[in-house]
Amino acid sequence: MYRAEMLKLRTTRATWVVAAVAVAGMLVVQAFTLLLPTILRSADAAGGGTTVGLQAPPEMVAELAPDLGALADVSQPAFQRSMLDLLGTGLGGSGSVGVATVCMLLLGVLAVTTDFRTGGIVPTALVQPSRLRILGAKAGATATVALGVGVVLALLGALGLLVAIVTTPGAGLALGPGDVLGVWARGLAVLVLLAWLGLGIGTLVRGQVAGVVTVAALALAEPIVRGAVTLLSGGDSAAAEWLPRGLGALAAPGGSAAARRGGAAPGGALAALAGLAAWAALLLGGGAVSLRRRDLV
Repeated sequence: MYRAEMLKLRTTRATWVVAAVAVAGMLVVQAFTLLLPTILRSADAAGGGTTVGLQAPPEMVAELAPDLGALADVSQPAFQRSMLDLLGTGLGGSGSVGVATVCMLLLGVLAVTTDFRTGGIVPTALVQPSRLRILGAKAGATATVALGVGVVLALLGALGLLVAIVTTPGAGLALGPGDVLGVWARGLAVLVLLAWLGLGIGTLVRGQVAGVVTVAALALAEPIVRGAVTLLSGGDSAAAEWLPRGLGALAAPGGSAAARRGGAAPGGALAALAGLAAWAALLLGGGAVSLRRRDLV
C-alpha cells in the first residue's frame, strides 16, 4: 500500500507544484533576509528616510533601525536560526508568509482528496479492505514527501547562511552542531505534522475544492484570530498561540514565540511540537472515524 501511495504522489502534478512553491517561498524569504542588512546600511549612510516600495520618513527609520539592526546581525544566533528555519519564517519569525506551512497542509489534503475526486479510492479499498491501513499508507507517503521537501529546504537554508557569513566581514557560525541539527530535526517534524494535519482535513471534507478552501480559510483566519485575542487581552493571553500555524512557527526554529512576535507564548519548542502533534492526531483520528463509517462514493 505504501508503494502504491508513493506512486500516486510521484505521478501527480500537484505534488510537484506544491513542492516547487515551498522551495520558491524559501528562496524569497532567504533573499530578503540577505538583502535587509544592506538596505539598513544604505539607509543609515543616507542619514534619512529610505524607500523600499514605500517612502519611510527619517523618524520612522530612526525608531525601527535598532530593532531591525539587531535582527539583521549575521553574527547573532537568532539570525542564523532564522536562516536555517525550514518554515522560512524570516528574521526572528516576524516576516513569515507561511508558504511552507500552507504547502504542507495542501500536500496532505491533495494526497487523499485526489483519490476521492478521481474515484481511485474505490479500487484501492477493494484491494485493501482495511480503511485504516489505507489511511496509514497515505500518512506514510505524505510524511516521506514532506521529509524530502524538508531536506531541500534545509540545503537552501544552509546555503543562505553560508552566503550571509561569507559576505559579512567578521561574522562566523554562532551555532553549534547540536543547535543546527536541532533546528533541522524540529523543522522536519513540523513539516510532517502539518502534512498529517492536511491529510486529516482532506479525509474529513473529501472534496478537493472544499479541502483547498478550508486550508486557505485557516491560513487567513489564524493571524486575524491571534491579533484579536492579543488586542482583547492586552497581550496577556496565550490562547491563540496554540493554533497550528503559530505552534509550527514556534517549534521549528525554537526560542520564544513571545520574543519573536511580541505576544504571550504557550511554552518552549517541545511544548509547541506536542501541541501540533495533538492537532494532527485529533484531525487524523476524526478522519479515520469518518473513513470507516462513511461510504466511499
